[in-house]
Amino acid sequence: MASDLLQVKCDICSDVAHEPYIECCECDMNLCSTCFSSGKEKDVHKNDHKYAIRKNDFPLFDNCNWSAKEECKLLSALSTYGYGNWEEISKSVHTRTKLECQEHYKKYYIEKVQYEELKLLPETDQSLFPKPLTPYLYNTEVSLYPPRNNQSDQLLAGYNAYRSEFELSYDHNAENIFNFEDSYSDDEDECMDALKVSLVSALNTRLKERQRRYKIIQNHGLIAQNKLLSWLKMFDLTLLRIKSEKLLSFMQFMTGMQFDAFMESLSLEEELFNKIIKLSEYRKNGIKTLYSAKLYVQLKQQNKLVCKEQRYNTMAMMKKFDSQSPVKSKLWVGQIVKRNRKTSLPLDIMDLPGFHLLTESEKNLCSMIRLIPQNYLEIKRLLVAENNKIGFLRLLDARRIIKIDVNKTRKIYDYLLSEGFISKP
Repeated sequence: MASDLLQVKCDICSDVAHEPYIECCECDMNLCSTCFSSGKEKDVHKNDHKYAIRKNDFPLFDNCNWSAKEECKLLSALSTYGYGNWEEISKSVHTRTKLECQEHYKKYYIEKVQYEELKLLPETDQSLFPKPLTPYLYNTEVSLYPPRNNQSDQLLAGYNAYRSEFELSYDHNAENIFNFEDSYSDDEDECMDALKVSLVSALNTRLKERQRRYKIIQNHGLIAQNKLLSWLKMFDLTLLRIKSEKLLSFMQFMTGMQFDAFMESLSLEEELFNKIIKLSEYRKNGIKTLYSAKLYVQLKQQNKLVCKEQRYNTMAMMKKFDSQSPVKSKLWVGQIVKRNRKTSLPLDIMDLPGFHLLTESEKNLCSMIRLIPQNYLEIKRLLVAENNKIGFLRLLDARRIIKIDVNKTRKIYDYLLSEGFISKP
């Protein structure tokens, strides 16, 4: 944006005329150095006209070593990044540090304005003789209705709706910075005055942060926590609860409507991705019509039921054979508890979130231990991070980190150990 303010187009070739460029003194046309050196002419412009060489290296203010080009870059960066973001502003100016940009703008655009056109802000007593502002600790507006007890207040996270305040405010010790004794008797002590002003400035900063948090709570309806938790259940099938809770931190950068649209768009993206995986499976099996896909799903479900029934019949025949066998009947009493233990069937994880991020061996692992792929990826991330942190990982530490069935934890631990993701001590 800064370069756009200084760009001049050549009236002959219509390209950007980089500095230094030529300005015709007779017909007010701008020429780039290439067109000028080749002696090109257009309309009323002739190559024997008087000309002047233009560069934006002159200062705009008296007793200032900033060029006009740097001034334009400074103002453009201020309009882009905002006042106070001097780090990004100095990167746009290139030739000045962030401290030089800050002091230059304060000196020539706020304190000592040399041109009337730059005096955009009206001069008041506060601007000419600034005084520290003392904020109000409590709201000065008196409520028309007295506070009353309400049964729903218990669900509002300590918020009293009638008094419009919390029982325990954020950073409730902010006002305690004034708890000091003034032992100085000299009223004209500049050090004590400066200390008081800095304390008021610090209090203002902490009160602004409190107000910012209250505004986020108000915009996103975070006072009623039960409503927020019930709203997050909408995305359990697509984003899962773990991912949804991590995205809550982005509320402070958006309004309520923007965050709703953000969550809905992510949920829609995940839903479309799952549909693409289904369509890829259909195409892999030679299915090209939606009717064939519907029939394929029905047949797949029937096949699962048949396989389950066959597996059950096989187990029943094995039990009957073991009970009638004279050799295995001796072992039946000792193994009866183990035989009666119910075996779970593999889980179909094809349409679950995170399936496309797994390898073939990880897909088999999640299917056998009946674990959702997204949850497995989160468990894997935690275990690998802990292993990288201390250099090794024990099974006891893995069971302490993830709170699931110990048998599933052991299988995941053994798999990650065999694949080289973690190491033993």
